[in-house]
Amino acid sequence: MTDNLKKSLLILADISGYTNFMLANSRSLSRSNKIISELLLTVIRHIGLNLTISKIEGDAVFLYAMRGSEEEWKELHERLGEKLVSFFNIFRQKIDELKNSVLCEGDACEIIDSLAVKFIIHSGLSEEVEIEGFRELAGIDVIILHRLLKNSINEKEYILLTETACAEMSFPQIICLDRSSETVAGLGKINYFVYHPSHQKQPPY
Repeated sequence: MTDNLKKSLLILADISGYTNFMLANSRSLSRSNKIISELLLTVIRHIGLNLTISKIEGDAVFLYAMRGSEEEWKELHERLGEKLVSFFNIFRQKIDELKNSVLCEGDACEIIDSLAVKFIIHSGLSEEVEIEGFRELAGIDVIILHRLLKNSINEKEYILLTETACAEMSFPQIICLDRSSETVAGLGKINYFVYHPSHQKQPPY
């Protein structure tokens, strides 16, 4: 199995406040689901790049890229860094657009302003496996990515980059990153950096 493991960039985008939003709009679940789908679609379209969608998990989307040439890998990290820090403004704009759409008629948009987005970014080894026609991404680093979604960060809106991901990521400007770590059961201590858009002195764009 180890022979099939490849260097991978792993990205998990998660909608914060999803459960409370759905509970508050329990009488209009169809439109509420559509709103969440629109927000996840905004993530996918804005980030773009040469990324593969591994799975859409209700309130989250799991994206990844397998390493190609060194030049392609470097360009991917440069462009991704730019798109990530600019996405928070895009997300807010999409929320405002949805509030003025037919999806928000009646009470379908109760507490929509409480929705936010967070990204977990990790770089490691993974393997594409196929089960009954479905392609899945497997490996210890995939487990680490998902485990880091349950972390001690108090804010709802951020980018978490593990040390391995941060070492390769490039950003279009100087940004402030907080250093932290989590102890993950069975996997030990995982060091990471956090970008808080609300902590930046100036908006990215």
